[in-house]
Amino acid sequence: MQARKVTWWNVLGYACLNFLGGGSQALSSAFLMLFYTMYCDISPVKAGLIFTIARLVDALGNPIMGYISDNFGRTKIGKKFGRRRFFILTGAPLVLITYPILWTTGHSFTFYVIANMIYEMVFTSVMVPGPTLPAEMTQKASEKTKLVSAKQYCGTFASTIALLFPAFFFQRFGDGNVDAFFYTGLSYAIVVSISLLVVYKLTFERRPEDIHYTEKMGSVHHVLLKLFNDIFASMRIRAFRLHAGMMLFIGIYKNLAAGVFTYYVIYALALSKSATSVITSFATLVSFIALAVFITLCYRYGGPFAFKVVAVIVVGSLLGYYALYLGHFDMPEHVVIVWLTVLAIINNVGKAGADYIPVFQLPFMADIDEAVTMERREGIFTGVNGLLSKIASAAEGFLLGVGLAAFGFQKGAQAQTESAVDGVMFMTVVMPILLCIIIYFISRRLTLTKETHKLLVDEVHRIREGGSMADVTPETKKAIEDLTGWKYEQCFGHNDLMRVSDKIEKKTQPAG
Repeated sequence: MQARKVTWWNVLGYACLNFLGGGSQALSSAFLMLFYTMYCDISPVKAGLIFTIARLVDALGNPIMGYISDNFGRTKIGKKFGRRRFFILTGAPLVLITYPILWTTGHSFTFYVIANMIYEMVFTSVMVPGPTLPAEMTQKASEKTKLVSAKQYCGTFASTIALLFPAFFFQRFGDGNVDAFFYTGLSYAIVVSISLLVVYKLTFERRPEDIHYTEKMGSVHHVLLKLFNDIFASMRIRAFRLHAGMMLFIGIYKNLAAGVFTYYVIYALALSKSATSVITSFATLVSFIALAVFITLCYRYGGPFAFKVVAVIVVGSLLGYYALYLGHFDMPEHVVIVWLTVLAIINNVGKAGADYIPVFQLPFMADIDEAVTMERREGIFTGVNGLLSKIASAAEGFLLGVGLAAFGFQKGAQAQTESAVDGVMFMTVVMPILLCIIIYFISRRLTLTKETHKLLVDEVHRIREGGSMADVTPETKKAIEDLTGWKYEQCFGHNDLMRVSDKIEKKTQPAG
């Protein structure tokens, strides 16, 4: 297979994926739960359950979508439109239909659960195949970094743009006008649909003739058994287990931070919704600069080192939020806004780093897995990664809804009790600090750097070309064992990780 050069047009095209992955998520996290509790007569617990139920049900579909995408190249449609890019193409009209519906009033709790569930499925159909494209387009660490970094930059830009939509419509219709929410959802859905068409047009993937399948597709029963085997097999890769832990808790942190910030501004500091939108958007825009720093840190020293820097920044900003809450009663409103903007910028610097670390690490996981299985399973890893992301989002909705309700938060109320405001502060400051501590201890065990990754990839290529495992260098052997969690002698297919498929095949064959 001759490697195709990754151009800047390809980088730009792939980056546009985050108008959906970053922008829509930022907009939903910041305002959708507030919309349900203030304008749709939904209690905090039920609002939290809307997201929890929808995302948990859809979470099961993430690895299934990964498996479908991995094998879609077997079909005529997959060979023509791509096993990854086909789903990006179909996502464009589906987002335009499903996303604005989430921002409509006058419906029941059940309606909102189903509407969110359908939207999450559309989101998954794009955001599981989409992030496999860096692994499809290149195996070079530098090019992977270029692709995922551009996507992350676009996510920051998309979040900034998305959070300006509610500010614009609040100013146009009035801070309390419910129509502002619907037009926000509709306008941003149009932006996302256009961006997905750009992704499809400007990216590429492996040619159908370069994709090798180790087995034939069997019955539905066989496919499901093989799917679940692949999911559990992915967790037997040490680097992915650690990455998965970081991904899960970083996901809970960043979703919780985005969701509770609006409550902090409105109820703890008594500022307007439009102020929330503008401050959040501006702080997100400034994090462009910070992202460049974290891209460099991750590439040079690895994600775990970068998270140490993230943790210091985030904890410092959260303590600043608490200090501002204590002191804002004696400050003029414009001074409160200035200090809040400064702290939000600092917090978003840390959040930009936290958000980038899992994105940086994910494209390397299929390479590490290949050293064990000698197969390319990008879709499974992206699918499991998506499952964890959805679990994190569901956990955030549950924690925020139940947490606020436990402190007496009342739906639809313009002002809250002192106890409810204490709950907002607990969810704003204490919970994120606890999550950062958990992530830090997980990250200390992950040894993924560009140097160890290169040693692993070079060794895989050497073995594929007929090299002897006896000729491995001590440095390469250690790197592979640390990343895979397997003894070197058990790597390169010399293990039972994928051989469950053979047992499945025998069990699903008719007798006789």
